Amino acid sequence: MKKHVIILSALVALACTSCQKDYKCVCTNSNTGNTSYGDPIKGNVFTKKAAEESCKANNDLSAGGLENCHLED
Repeated sequence: MKKHVIILSALVALACTSCQKDYKCVCTNSNTGNTSYGDPIKGNVFTKKAAEESCKANNDLSAGGLENCHLED
């Protein structure tokens, strides 16, 4: 039974690390119309939602300077 738990744990850990992607927060500068790309964010299916919310928060933090912030793969 102990072997099954170890093998299952290893498979779950492997599945979580293999799903990692690099996302970038992309925003449009409302003053110039230029597109700005943020630093790459390493994420997976569990952290993508938090990264999306953080990226969208740039709309409010920039005092209207940035708009349409979203994640891209």
